[in-house]
Amino acid sequence: MISDQEFDKVCRLAKLAVSDASKKDFLNKLNSVFGWIDQLAKIDTSSVDNTVSDCVATIVERKDIAHLDNTKDELLSNTKNKKFDMFCVPKIVE
Repeated sequence: MISDQEFDKVCRLAKLAVSDASKKDFLNKLNSVFGWIDQLAKIDTSSVDNTVSDCVATIVERKDIAHLDNTKDELLSNTKNKKFDMFCVPKIVE
């Protein structure tokens, strides 16, 4: 269970503004979630295998080879606004 002081500290660290009216509701919901977690922690899982999935997936990897897909001329052919082999954009900082 989380106390009022712990809740206030977490809200302060997370920079959350919670009104006093909402605080009680949040505390009840949080303590309910923590209660469910406590119930899950009590379950005996010692006989369960540590597997992520029953499916055995193979990872398809590609070779890490650097190559150029586009040339400067191909890229600049898509715009009308170019100058000195570069894209021209409007000034946005005054």
